[in-house]
Amino acid sequence: MSFRAFRILVLLGLLALAAGVTWWEGAAVTSWKRPLEIVVYPVKGDGSEAVQRYVDGLTAERFREIGVFLREQSERYRIEKIAPVTVALGKPVRKLPPPRPEGRHSALDAVLWSLKLRYYAFKATPFFDSLGTVRLFVVYREGEEGKALEHSLGLRKGLLGVVHAYAAPKQDAQNNVVIAHELLHTLGATDKYDGAGMPVRPEGLGDPDRDPPYPQQTAEIMAGRVARSPTEAAIPDSLAACVVGYKTAFEIKW
Repeated sequence: MSFRAFRILVLLGLLALAAGVTWWEGAAVTSWKRPLEIVVYPVKGDGSEAVQRYVDGLTAERFREIGVFLREQSERYRIEKIAPVTVALGKPVRKLPPPRPEGRHSALDAVLWSLKLRYYAFKATPFFDSLGTVRLFVVYREGEEGKALEHSLGLRKGLLGVVHAYAAPKQDAQNNVVIAHELLHTLGATDKYDGAGMPVRPEGLGDPDRDPPYPQQTAEIMAGRVARSPTEAAIPDSLAACVVGYKTAFEIKW
């Protein structure tokens, strides 16, 4: 066998191994028979003292309600209780995640960026301890009045998420809504809002059977908004104002 042929076989073997690990991780977390482990890795989005103080003061308790939310919502759909859900706080990561492609970009750009993100996670976190664990890199910034943070995202392949959040205790509850949303993306859930950011009816409504349908009282977590009318919606204050809808439950195998 030539060296070139050997090298191709090795590469194919590595690709097959990566695909196998990805499949195993996805199947394991959505079986809901083993504990779901989520690790939040804080990342300083800027060098301000306020962000530094906020990150230094973080504890796992800040994120506990995410696990509680998942367990309570699962009881609406499952006869058997899901395995425990834990949210741990990882060590701060100094380097920012690779920037997402902006504007119009090709499928190849998206694939390359996905690979860069997976390599970033590989370098920033312990490999073997992270297998089957959802890793969420939460980038904290002070933020500017009237200016939205970057768009957060969650990837099913690799069980990875990048969340852009505000470094302010008063924003903790809404930060957790965004974190839970991206977490569910890693488990297979899809967005339930349209191009204008409005919840899609019926699957994007917290209570699709409500009559009349508006105003809604809760937000479907993957819609991320409480629909007040067909053209108006509000960001929920906390996970207490959110639910996991029937389509999302189906997607994450509840």
